[in-house]
Amino acid sequence: MPYRAPILALVVWMLQFLLVCPPAQAWVSADATFPAVRAPHRPALNPLMTDREWKAGRLPEDGGFENLTTRSPAKLATAVYLLYDSRYLYVGFVAHQPGWPITATGHTDNVGFGTDDFVGIGLDPTGTGTRVFYFEVTPAGVRYQQASEDARYRPTWQARTLVQGHTWRAVMRIPLNVLRPRAGVSNWRINAIRSVAAQGDHYTWAFNGLMFDGQQWPPFREARFWPRWTGVRLNHLREVRPKPRVEVYGLESVGRDRELFAQANGSFQTQSVRTTGIDASIPLTDTINFVATANPDFSNVEVDQQTIAPQEFRLYLQEYRPFFSQGASYINADAAGFGPNTIFYSPSIGPFDRGGKVEGTFGYQSFGVLSFRGFDRTTGNTFDDIAYGYKHALPNRTFLYWADGVFAHHSLAGSDATAQFGAAGRNLKTGFVWGVDNALERGTYVTNGIAHASNGFIDVHKPNYEVNLGYVDLSPTYDPIDGFTQDADLHGFNAFAFLGGPTRRAKNAAIFVNADRYFDNSGAVHQADAGVFLNATLRNGLSLNGIGPQIGRLRQYGVPAGPGCSGPIVATTTYSGYPCYLDGATQQYDLMNVPIGWKDGTPTPIDASVSWGIFGASYIHLYTLSTSRPLGHGFSLGLAYDGSYQRSIAGGLLDSQWLRRVSLGWSLARHANLTLALRSINGGGGFAPEQGVNFAAGFHLRLNNGDDLYADYGTPASYVTLNRFIVKYVFRLSGQAGT
Repeated sequence: MPYRAPILALVVWMLQFLLVCPPAQAWVSADATFPAVRAPHRPALNPLMTDREWKAGRLPEDGGFENLTTRSPAKLATAVYLLYDSRYLYVGFVAHQPGWPITATGHTDNVGFGTDDFVGIGLDPTGTGTRVFYFEVTPAGVRYQQASEDARYRPTWQARTLVQGHTWRAVMRIPLNVLRPRAGVSNWRINAIRSVAAQGDHYTWAFNGLMFDGQQWPPFREARFWPRWTGVRLNHLREVRPKPRVEVYGLESVGRDRELFAQANGSFQTQSVRTTGIDASIPLTDTINFVATANPDFSNVEVDQQTIAPQEFRLYLQEYRPFFSQGASYINADAAGFGPNTIFYSPSIGPFDRGGKVEGTFGYQSFGVLSFRGFDRTTGNTFDDIAYGYKHALPNRTFLYWADGVFAHHSLAGSDATAQFGAAGRNLKTGFVWGVDNALERGTYVTNGIAHASNGFIDVHKPNYEVNLGYVDLSPTYDPIDGFTQDADLHGFNAFAFLGGPTRRAKNAAIFVNADRYFDNSGAVHQADAGVFLNATLRNGLSLNGIGPQIGRLRQYGVPAGPGCSGPIVATTTYSGYPCYLDGATQQYDLMNVPIGWKDGTPTPIDASVSWGIFGASYIHLYTLSTSRPLGHGFSLGLAYDGSYQRSIAGGLLDSQWLRRVSLGWSLARHANLTLALRSINGGGGFAPEQGVNFAAGFHLRLNNGDDLYADYGTPASYVTLNRFIVKYVFRLSGQAGT
């Protein structure tokens, strides 16, 4: 194998580089407890925190914050204050920053998270990890928030900030009713976090060696590492009880392409414009909701689910539509992370007509059940489907189990029922982790009775290393109608190993090695992969973002035109060759990847990558270059240039394809922003299936009463510019977005 010698040399060099330093341990851990302090009087929202109530709420700082990026004690001091009363939570921060500039380039709430300095509070009112929140604020007073149960979480809360030389201060006032706490006395889990943009470092008050640092920071799962905030007493439920949420939208559009909208498969089809609809969430208890929608909007003006980018395989996208996003993790209850496959993948559900759902938490449990109905214009299917999920998880995740399923009824595709069951556990002392999961499918196109997808793994997970061995077994005909499955007809083992931590030369560095080998029912190797990658953030700002080779083999089969494996071959597939296994051919996918970044995690990152090797029937070179940076007061610029240069192995035909992307953001005010985007793709033979020029513009204004106004031209989800202008107004009759 031609890559064997380079791989061995790279592994030796990586191991020499990774002289891992032992991680420093912060003093506050999941076993620590701190009494909740109730404010006798409402403290003023003053960053100077002159009210004496603030002093009683100061959190202990004996060990200071931990720098999660370098796994060492934070060099910049941070003081945190936390109080509550019958209606609000009060949080205060004093962030010292000598020697490093205070970064505050953004001016619009919920836009550009992570590019500026920020401080934040993590809250788990359940104490069990079933419902987790973050609230963050920058030195300029720009606010962000996230909730584990809803990607659309946008409650109204207050913050004030003040910059004094090399120190900046922040105070927050968060309504308790947007946290949905329970009555009586409860014990929460809490954490304080901080990001220093000029360093690209993340700080955390609570620390455990297993905590994650990266682009998707901070994560919700780490609430299990947070200390307890005990004795929160809430007796006046009328003041903190969650309110019903009722949103009515009105929409109008003009332009030649006003009736073109994205469908489940990414294509744009003609569809009558919906001018009004409603979304509602009604609390049944403090932590359980009834959710409903009628005539939901499918224009995607709030967020586009995909953007133009060279791609060969399906994208796994985040759900943002109100009905599907609320309690999404309760429906998709699989907690072990068995690859990209899932039995219910809501982005594959295109425009639909109506739906109802009950979702929420109680004790160590989370659950959800939903029903929705609609019509798929790409296939002519009328669908009327049900999905459900249930999960029981101990707060420290030493044991959890789950069950979920889908009953799909499609007029053309037939009926399909899939049920999934699984369990996982962890030993906190030894680091031993295990998980098992099995899904069973029965339906119109499961020709051999019941199809299944079985997974299992054993794992040893420590702060500086992880070793995992797994097994996968997917039936040839396994393919849930409402699910996401990359490939079926697989059985075999997979493994990966990770070694990482801070070093003398880098803030953090890690080597990752993976391999898998799967057979299909014909006895041939269906898929086999191997790779070794180095990730490192050097102390001078340079980062290596996965340098290394990846080797892959993927078998494809011919699809015959006639029944009983007869007739000419009309197509090829890598999904499954069952039952014919005709014209089997193994494609080679061997790439060397060299991605490099400069000042990643800061407001002015630059990222570039080069990849080359055999990709199926071609020998390719891939190039990417991107950067973003603030411009003046309230402006931001993003640039990207991607290219593919490929030559057919069989015929020698040369093709190239190039993508250019320019985006300009303008923070008009604290609650208003404008975005302009221009993309173009030219050339053939690349990963983008179409060529074209796309211009899109989006304006958003959040009014003081909580209503939203959107005005969009075109959409970045299309390959070409759509002559379509949409104005949408969302009336909030009660409640707040995502609550």
